[in-house]
Amino acid sequence: NTIYSKSDSLIYEDYIKTFSEDENKPFSELIINTAKYFLDKPYVASTLEVSENESLTVNLRELDCTTFVENCIVLSGIIKSGSRSFSDYCRLLTYIRYRDGEIDDYTSRLHYTSDWAYNNEHSKGVLKNISGDIGGQEVQKIINFMSTHPQSYKHLKDNKENIAKIKQIEDSINSRKAYVVIPISAITTSSKDIQNGDIVAFATSVDGLDYSHVGIAYWVDKQLHFIHASSRMKKVVIEQKTLFDYCKDSKSCTGISVFRIND
Repeated sequence: NTIYSKSDSLIYEDYIKTFSEDENKPFSELIINTAKYFLDKPYVASTLEVSENESLTVNLRELDCTTFVENCIVLSGIIKSGSRSFSDYCRLLTYIRYRDGEIDDYTSRLHYTSDWAYNNEHSKGVLKNISGDIGGQEVQKIINFMSTHPQSYKHLKDNKENIAKIKQIEDSINSRKAYVVIPISAITTSSKDIQNGDIVAFATSVDGLDYSHVGIAYWVDKQLHFIHASSRMKKVVIEQKTLFDYCKDSKSCTGISVFRIND
């Protein structure tokens, strides 16, 4: 059961037409070109919270930081694969967005970025967490924001069963010791190992939360920037600040983690 509008299918068709000849381009180039395709699309939060029962929700008209990154990965993958029907796209989006690619209920969606990255690396081979290879350090932090703030989530606030399931997921995240962060002070040194199209997750000092934002690394005039759906700018933009300056100027950013998509 997929939720989408006629506009979403038209955007999808236009995207496929625009990039249909690009399947031999490197994935890193394709993901940047896809990110640029969405420039100026409006930023809208909580676009996936539209139905009571968990269903695949497609929204290519409005994006938040996570759905922007997911769609850039999935659409690039669709171009590379050559299987380009809308149902192929929906299948791949489900695969990346949900734990082990299966929609069960609200808690089967990979809500925490660390859980999303871990599942897409270890269960699916979609990406590799390269943070530890390029200057990242293991951070000891208890991740429990969702279970301790159920009132912030439509599908948790009156649902004890979902809260209990989310708590189990958090326990699993906390047992992995996979929270590896490149501190802000090391970003400049690590930048040389970050490539166009790498996924950048912004670690946060907020209690119980792993990351507060995600974007796509992009080099501009030998300076590392990123492309993201910006809540401040209310649209998809190439960030004017360098990655380092963006983190340095943020009140809550403690560093970054970097995930590289496997071709």
